Amino acid sequence: MIVIKESRSGAYLGPASQDSRASRVVADPNFDVFEGEGQRLLLGKCSRLPDDEDLSRGRFGIDFHRALPPFQGPSGFTCRWDGEVIQVNAYNYACCLPRALRFREFTANLAFAAREPEEYQAKCRVYESFYSHLFDSSAQVVIAAPHSGEVRRPPDIYHPFPQSEIDAWTGRVGIRCLKPEFVPARRLLISLHSTDYFGSLLDIGDFGLPQNAGLPAVMEDLRRRFAGAIGALLPAYRRHIVPYTLARVEWFESKFGTLDPRHLAGISTAAAFELKSINKVLEVCGYRGDTRTAAGLRRGLEGFWHLPPQELITLNGIFSGRKTARLLNLSRRLRQAGLHTAVQVECSRFLARHYPDLAADIILFLIKRLAEPPTAGP
Repeated sequence: MIVIKESRSGAYLGPASQDSRASRVVADPNFDVFEGEGQRLLLGKCSRLPDDEDLSRGRFGIDFHRALPPFQGPSGFTCRWDGEVIQVNAYNYACCLPRALRFREFTANLAFAAREPEEYQAKCRVYESFYSHLFDSSAQVVIAAPHSGEVRRPPDIYHPFPQSEIDAWTGRVGIRCLKPEFVPARRLLISLHSTDYFGSLLDIGDFGLPQNAGLPAVMEDLRRRFAGAIGALLPAYRRHIVPYTLARVEWFESKFGTLDPRHLAGISTAAAFELKSINKVLEVCGYRGDTRTAAGLRRGLEGFWHLPPQELITLNGIFSGRKTARLLNLSRRLRQAGLHTAVQVECSRFLARHYPDLAADIILFLIKRLAEPPTAGP
């Protein structure tokens, strides 16, 4: 297996050694591409934050999981800015930084910001190269971790926890998925991410693709197959995730004076989204207490482990990927590339960091099930 280098925060930095069964075939300042027997792996190296870059070295701030923006003019999105409506495009994104990081009209839709046409063209070339290596491949399985790169941006009021934007430890999981003995018949794309949000250890997003209609049955197979392994991790996961989440919640309450996602949306979209995610998990598991204070959320977080359901492998529980699929026109691009389907995998950072082999085994089992032809009806 290829050995990779990672930062202390879990960002992918590059390979430390090669392997005869797989090799790095592309080394770009912003991403690497590895190939094995019938498999291709793309690992992002650049930051996904638009003002976290080094233009002189060609290391850009690109979110590969967003749409390629126009330099100027309409993108299909607008934002109300100081009482005026402005177009959400690469140029306005750059002009409005760093404040633009508070507005999901920018962060959730556009891949990058650019102040000059030359900068825009350079970033376009990297973005298009990434997707060329992703779609223009004969590999049966393509795995891409677009957000695994290092984030160096210091915290500020616009983004108090910038390193939370790293899909940490996904490099070690992706490398473990390159197993030459495992080449399915159907061609598949796996979009690999990690998250520190409270809830499941592994969440599958269906991208809203009709060919993923059978995923609920696949999920049941995954849960049965890995119930014992997941159950053995729960005490350690609880000891990690409850204090970690509470510390962030208490920081939000102290810093912003509110835990109401609607009020937070105008202060920090990152904080608002995290609180929405926590509230969603607690609502599904049946918690009816107060979620507007840190004390109330503490009771909910600690009680989660005693309230059904305790599904730790979920479907569309955190990110379904459906908006991203629309931004990327994913359905059309899959057909053009001859790929059967794509799914998004959100792996808990706890699982990816401490149990990458288990995370890879779950993903490989998922690939195996997705690659099976549909069973004939009665």
